[in-house]
Amino acid sequence: MKSFFNRSTLNNALALGGVVIILLQTLMIAYERIEVATILAGIMINQIGVWGLATKLLPERRVYLELRAEVDRFIGLVRQLNSHAVSGDDDQVGSTKALMHESIDRMVSVAAVKTESD
Repeated sequence: MKSFFNRSTLNNALALGGVVIILLQTLMIAYERIEVATILAGIMINQIGVWGLATKLLPERRVYLELRAEVDRFIGLVRQLNSHAVSGDDDQVGSTKALMHESIDRMVSVAAVKTESD
C-alpha cells in the first residue's frame, strides 16, 4: 500500500505553507495594492521553481526515445527482481535476470538511434 504522505507531498505542503504565511504577513503590513502585487508576483515566480512547473510547461526534448523506453522497462525489471528476491522466489529471480540481460541487449541495439517527437 502506497502512503499518502511522502517526500513530494511534504515538499508541496511546506512550500504552500510558506506562501500562506508570507501572504498573511504581507497583507497585514502592506498598505498599497502595488506592494501586495509585487510580493505576490515574486512568490509565484519562486513557486514555479519549487513545484517544478517550468519542466512541466517546457518539457525536455528527448531525442533517443527508443533507448529511454527500454531503460524504463529495465527499471521495471529491477523492481520485479527486488520483489522476487524479497519473497525468496529463486525461479522468478532467475527468469527476471534473463529478461534483464535481454533488455540490455536491446539497449545496445537502440543506443544512438534518434527518434525525435514533436
